[in-house]
Amino acid sequence: MKRKFLIILLLSFPLLLISQDLTQYFEYLKCDKADSVKKALPQLIENYPNSADVLFLSALIETDGDKALLIYKDVFSQYPNSDRADDALVKIIEYLYTKGLYKKTIIYSKQLITKYPQSENIAQSVYMLLSSFNVMNKKDSVDYYYDHYLKRYPELDLKFYNYQSVPAYVTGEQFATKTEAVKQPVAPPTTVSQGKFTLQVGAFGNPQNALILKNRLKALGYDPYVQKIKGNSQDLLSVRVGRFNSRNDAVTAKKRLKTMHKIDSIVVQRDSWE
Repeated sequence: MKRKFLIILLLSFPLLLISQDLTQYFEYLKCDKADSVKKALPQLIENYPNSADVLFLSALIETDGDKALLIYKDVFSQYPNSDRADDALVKIIEYLYTKGLYKKTIIYSKQLITKYPQSENIAQSVYMLLSSFNVMNKKDSVDYYYDHYLKRYPELDLKFYNYQSVPAYVTGEQFATKTEAVKQPVAPPTTVSQGKFTLQVGAFGNPQNALILKNRLKALGYDPYVQKIKGNSQDLLSVRVGRFNSRNDAVTAKKRLKTMHKIDSIVVQRDSWE
């Protein structure tokens, strides 16, 4: 028995070393040290040619969203039983949603939930699925799957608000689609921290587009807000995230948003009344 245990330990030891060696590179990305990962990546690929972690790392630092998507698909297809498979799948889901490919978002979300029922990404996958149905104005599907997954996962924190109708709260006023039947109460304004700068991720004349991007950021764990701004010919809804005391802090956050989620943004100064 001891000999058998020793053999198993020896076989698994290299895998433990790989995991420990690569942890630092994921930490580098969290600290905005993507350049360090880029420099190390060729050697990592040579040392660990069949590592899902290395392949996933290469996707995280890829600045071309379409190329990153293909790498995430490789992680999922080549290493379906790895710890990175469901992480890659949720990245695919997020990217498809951002591109407005809602039907594909729903397909991949269901796939993650079915294939990895114990994944830590279940809540986010369900959220993206509901958001996709929501944007498509399929209220019946939103209601059905909301109830279905809450019954399946009673402790699930969906963070999906006002799911029975399409409207969302934007600038303190509610907008709704033609399909909305009942007006919902407007949520009270929340107190926000002070800061001279923020990141503007997008600006839209169509409120629905602002809602899509706001939901996308919320699904990623951010606390986005929408601010009405003056455009050349009309008022626009600016989707923003973060309050920073200095421009340098905002630039650092901008780089992190780009590195981790392939989302572009610009640093803007907040109005005093914002």
